[in-house]
Amino acid sequence: MARELSLREKMILSYIVQEFITTATPVGSRYLVRKYNLNLSPATVRNVMADLEDLGYIWHPHASAGRIPTDKGYRFYVDNLLEVSDLSDVEKETIKNVVKNKSELEEILRHISKLIGKISKQLSIASTPQINDAVLTKIDIISLSEIKLLVVITIHSGLVRTMVLEVSSEVSRDKLDFVRAVLNERLSGLTLRQIRDTFAVRVYDIEPDYKEIINVLIKSAEKLFYDFYEIGKIHIGGVPDILEHPEFSDLEKVRSIMELVENEDEIIQIFQILKNQMGKKFETDEVIISIGSENPEDRLKDYALIASEYRIGDVSGVIGLIGPKRMNYSRMIPLINYTSKVLSGVLE
Repeated sequence: MARELSLREKMILSYIVQEFITTATPVGSRYLVRKYNLNLSPATVRNVMADLEDLGYIWHPHASAGRIPTDKGYRFYVDNLLEVSDLSDVEKETIKNVVKNKSELEEILRHISKLIGKISKQLSIASTPQINDAVLTKIDIISLSEIKLLVVITIHSGLVRTMVLEVSSEVSRDKLDFVRAVLNERLSGLTLRQIRDTFAVRVYDIEPDYKEIINVLIKSAEKLFYDFYEIGKIHIGGVPDILEHPEFSDLEKVRSIMELVENEDEIIQIFQILKNQMGKKFETDEVIISIGSENPEDRLKDYALIASEYRIGDVSGVIGLIGPKRMNYSRMIPLINYTSKVLSGVLE
């Protein structure tokens, strides 16, 4: 069993992580003594560093270099030593304005991903909600013309989808009212997935007088009751901004991050794996954080991920960041947490 760190060890580890986050250069004992006016000699600090290195919290690139946090060191810092800062009033207002001044969810997510990328200087990810398992509240059918019908689907979260269908001849108001009543009776309370997979079976016994409209609905069921949004759709921001970090002076790392950006399916899979691994953490924690070797993909071993869920009733999407492990967690955590809460509040 790993021993408990002393107060002095925690202090030195915290300073090393903070300095490396700021400077991206290994941190030496003399530098810490001068910077923080420590009432300790450089030799004493070096001894503490040696103990922290033996315990796996820090390491040094070569013999004469200062120390760098390991994944274990970052994790201990985030879980035990981090002092989370608050966003400025200007930043909060900017985020709220971007969200509330847009009407379409896709537009909101596209703009919010760009804004969060610019504020954080990391890759920002905003995914559309996955609503196959959302529960249907009601269906309305409205006559637009002699041969055009507007079908309005409302799910429990309050999201609404409309679709225009064409019939071969005019459908009377009485017939529309009857079909609407039967559909609501048989389908309300089911998930979109359940309805899509069983729609034809659930309506097969409706009287022949209503078959024309029922057949049109059966033919359109795949589109009517499919996910409202493109499956796996994500919006990515911050691509130019993340390249400003010194880590990306290495062309190989630039190539690696650009390949990741171009592979949206992989990003979706990464966040889905994280969500599954964390289980109910998305429901109980404000954010989840995955650092280096904790990440599900080898290509992300040099990166940290921060993610939070935004909710619209009973469906949800993810807002998150991907960036170097030395990202400023004290700012990034409240940024993602606040954004997810604003998204949830406005979209509700």
